Amino acid sequence: MKTGESALFIADTPLKGGRGPEEGACVELDGEPFYRITNYSLMPPFLMSLVSDSDHWFFISSNGALTAGRKDPDHALFPYYTDDRIHDSQGQTGSFTILRVIRSGKAYLWEPFSPRTEGLYRGTRCLYKSAFGNTIIFEEANDDLELLFSYAWTTSERFGFVRRAALTNKGSAQA
Repeated sequence: MKTGESALFIADTPLKGGRGPEEGACVELDGEPFYRITNYSLMPPFLMSLVSDSDHWFFISSNGALTAGRKDPDHALFPYYTDDRIHDSQGQTGSFTILRVIRSGKAYLWEPFSPRTEGLYRGTRCLYKSAFGNTIIFEEANDDLELLFSYAWTTSERFGFVRRAALTNKGSAQA
């Protein structure tokens, strides 16, 4: 927020200041090379694909909406749409997480990656894609609650589409 601007509120809750700027960098996670986009949610939605070594196909929007299937579009798990319709299906396809967090005896509601709660907490959103194209990771740090939530999409010949999620306490308080 610029000096001289008044705070913006939703009911009695002030919206937190900006998260910017968007930045890209090559990073290493668990010994594997990834490309990271910090503050990707400030960009217009874009489409990514997930590479599979079997007959899986997977397209995901940077807003989390997705389509996926096996073999061809006739074997889709989620509707096979064009990229604009995939972006528009946020909240209808893809993952959904809502957390009830207790801090200092007070209960907080946090919905990572949701446009409904964006700006209610200070934090950063990052998007990672492996250099091999076989893993996509969404990560949101909530500085106010001192938590880090992430989820990753990969494929497996045995298990199909695999979503792995993690919640990390970054503070001294118990989550």
